[in-house]
Amino acid sequence: MKLVRCLIAWSCVSVGCVVLSGGTASVYAQEAKISADSTVITSEKLTFDYKNHFAVFENNVLVTDPEMRLTSDKLTVQFNEKGAAKVIKAEGNVHITQLDKVARSQVATYDVDSGKIVLAGKPRVTRGRDTLDGEVITFWRDDNRMTCQSRARLVIHPDKDGSNNPFLGE
Repeated sequence: MKLVRCLIAWSCVSVGCVVLSGGTASVYAQEAKISADSTVITSEKLTFDYKNHFAVFENNVLVTDPEMRLTSDKLTVQFNEKGAAKVIKAEGNVHITQLDKVARSQVATYDVDSGKIVLAGKPRVTRGRDTLDGEVITFWRDDNRMTCQSRARLVIHPDKDGSNNPFLGE
């Protein structure tokens, strides 16, 4: 997700959409040209706190990125002193789509430095017809691994040709 790799250089915040591209954030009017590799975050309300290093997007949050799409009720981005994203937390009706995978939960927390993504609140990950459910599903982005704790349930449907599992990369 390019959002987490961006350095934030905010000079002003106004109504519109925030576009992250080329390592900086800029606010554009709706009709502005947006490059294909940009991350765009839209919401009904944006609160940015320079002093405390965070931004909160509320109501109808939509994040579009070349690698994924995320919707939620609220999205909070915490920054370090240099303006780089540290932690991104989506809350309420979280829905993430990436290629052929869909994840749903009530909360999704992403730690930028570790690459760890934690889904909680009835999380479910679906790939094709296969599903994974549990109380907490954790992914490590850079290590290509995951854990599912408490009441883990994986349902795998074999393909008609007898091969299975796109969930496992087969």
